[in-house]
Amino acid sequence: MKIRITERQYSKLIEQDLDLFDDVIEDVCGEEIDYVNFGYYINMVFINLSDTTPDEREVLYSRIKSSNCDIVLHNIITDEIFTLIPNDIKITNTANKKLYIDKSVYMEKIFPNLPPIEQFVEYISSSPIKEALKRAFSDNWKNRTDTHIAGVVGVLPIPNDKDEWSIVNFFNTKETVKDRIKLYLARDYKKLKFIPNDDIEESVINWMTSLFEDVNSKDMLDLVKIQEKSIMDNYKQELIDAKRIQKMYHPNKKVEISGFGTIKDIEQGVDATIDGVTYQIKPLSNFKDDGKYISVSIGYSNANMYSGTLVNRMAFVNNNELYVFNTNILSRKGNTYEFNKSDLVLPKSN
Repeated sequence: MKIRITERQYSKLIEQDLDLFDDVIEDVCGEEIDYVNFGYYINMVFINLSDTTPDEREVLYSRIKSSNCDIVLHNIITDEIFTLIPNDIKITNTANKKLYIDKSVYMEKIFPNLPPIEQFVEYISSSPIKEALKRAFSDNWKNRTDTHIAGVVGVLPIPNDKDEWSIVNFFNTKETVKDRIKLYLARDYKKLKFIPNDDIEESVINWMTSLFEDVNSKDMLDLVKIQEKSIMDNYKQELIDAKRIQKMYHPNKKVEISGFGTIKDIEQGVDATIDGVTYQIKPLSNFKDDGKYISVSIGYSNANMYSGTLVNRMAFVNNNELYVFNTNILSRKGNTYEFNKSDLVLPKSN
């Protein structure tokens, strides 16, 4: 983050021997907030900062709210500048303390000023990314088998995965990776390194193919780093959660985590199998029991519908709580599931 000292601040520093840090904390005027990209969630647009902690974001938010001047957002990849007012910027009540703006503010003040190519977000999506991966790694592309979906094998493999399933296979599902690719596209468009023809989608796929082929480029290394951390963090947490379920409901029984790239995991939704019982494991953000029905919210995680035939039970976990239901979902609204209370398996309902 860059901090600029105004002439007024400098004069105060010399004349009164004030502490510079305290002065800047009270006044963010003239400061640029460096950000990596925007993230999109329903009617919220997150301002994703680089290498900041929740506490640091909370301090920054306090400084923004105490300011009476415009707030300047600076994209560290594309070098684009956007100007907002302090009231435009908000912060989540979650532990992550993420800065965000309302989608209406984004559409009014930011979206119209984006370069044209950055508005084609639909082309940085699942199918075009998968097609670009297939072209970029044609020698390592494996077709669907009885156990695995089609994907890249043997190049940039997930650490310690016996099937050598590639990290890049997850590019089409990770929103932060897709957002980063989108920024690279906007940057290259701005620098005339990407000049699309009339077929925009094909042009974007060809551009992504070149991006993915250069596995040692800084851009590609950054994408792999983001994706690998996400994969390993999720795998470790999934294993921890599965063992919690095992300890409470299947003591001394074997825990089997569905492998990377498996049909069982990706298409059937089975994260773990314990003593022959299949589980889908979700993070828990809110639990509401009205006596007959229970609503469970999962925050920003993907909320899908699951078949009780394939996924016997759904587990919702956080650091302090664990709830397990038979997979008889009554409804799903956004990221909230509703169950009959009678389908609560763990802890036992009264």
